[in-house]
Amino acid sequence: MKTINGSSILGTGNLSVSGSGVADGDYGDITVSSSGTVWNIDASTIGVTELSATGTPSSTTFLRGDNTWDTPTDPAGWTTIVKSANQDVTNNATLVDDTDLQFSVVAGGHYMVEMNVCFSANDTTGDYRGSVTLSTGLMRGTGLVNSAATTYVYQSSLITANNAIATGIITLGSAVSNIDHLVPLIIQFNFYVDSNATFKYQFCNQSAALGRTSRTWKGSILKYKRID
Repeated sequence: MKTINGSSILGTGNLSVSGSGVADGDYGDITVSSSGTVWNIDASTIGVTELSATGTPSSTTFLRGDNTWDTPTDPAGWTTIVKSANQDVTNNATLVDDTDLQFSVVAGGHYMVEMNVCFSANDTTGDYRGSVTLSTGLMRGTGLVNSAATTYVYQSSLITANNAIATGIITLGSAVSNIDHLVPLIIQFNFYVDSNATFKYQFCNQSAALGRTSRTWKGSILKYKRID
């Protein structure tokens, strides 16, 4: 029967592990012996040091090789914005800013944008409209839209901004009058901007009336990167 510091394990003979009394951050020598043979591990010789990583560890960070905590970045250079809560527009056919799907742009910058928007409507006449715009200044660019038309058939169309503050309005539809019937909207848009501004997604009712609600859902995504 083997023992480690008096505790029995399977096998024969004794195995002991001992080390000098150490304080936090002070590593002493370690001695290992078995069947009369003794190995001594000299902490000063092998240079044992205590590592104390900088930064804040969390479920969204990782430990780098230089012993610092960092947030992962997309190797393709995308920055991703995820909508944090549902947002409703009721009885309003005037476009309003999405509270999450927006970001700052810099004068002279060239950008790529990809959006995956989840929307719904509680009325098939009220339906849903979307657009992309700037807070100020002008942009030049072209985009591709894939979603469902107000007649609830597949539509693929272009949006453009030729020295304009906004693209044309995207008119979209839901199959049924039910706020829980979810519909996807995919937008790819590449553009140049002439001023420091905020790039924003907007939405509203297609046709306003009392009680008609158009919703952009939590979890909708906007990805962007500057490419120049």
